[in-house]
Amino acid sequence: EAECPSGLNEVSNSNTGQRACGRSVDGDYPEKDLGCSPVTFPVNITYSQVCGIARGYQYGQMDAFQLTSGETIDQTYVDGLSITRGISRQHLWTLAVGGNEYFALRQACPRDQDPYYFLTVNAFVGDHFYCETGFTTYTSGVTAWSDPLWDGAGCIADTAHSCDKYGWFHREIGPTQDDIEVRWCSDQK
Repeated sequence: EAECPSGLNEVSNSNTGQRACGRSVDGDYPEKDLGCSPVTFPVNITYSQVCGIARGYQYGQMDAFQLTSGETIDQTYVDGLSITRGISRQHLWTLAVGGNEYFALRQACPRDQDPYYFLTVNAFVGDHFYCETGFTTYTSGVTAWSDPLWDGAGCIADTAHSCDKYGWFHREIGPTQDDIEVRWCSDQK
């Protein structure tokens, strides 16, 4: 069995056998729980396209791009995964986690049909993101094992960014040998 990369902790569901890697959090010291846990994947070839897929499981209540403590790519600009390349962190893709399908204004995934929500995505992210939630209603302190993130399943089209295109992400970029970094980020514990 594969192990979680250094800096991440394994969480599991003993009833279903599902496993995931997540950020290390310490309930006794909530200020330590804010921020991002990075994992760098070394690249030893020249590439000009990046594609990938991620499966996540939401724990607790997240708020996607809202109420975050970051406005730049080096800060905690999202609750979810930030995928970048190079030392200067050039954005490739963001996988955001919303609160729940019916969450209140400012804590849901951006809506395609509502420009107010769409303005909340940082300019460096642009259209290069998926946003989904594992919960239909407010839930705290549990993991949404039954509804994996970023697969489009259980996604309500008018409250998420293009549910029908979820799955593999793809970016074309100029030729590079930059390493790829994935950061697990959250601005709440």
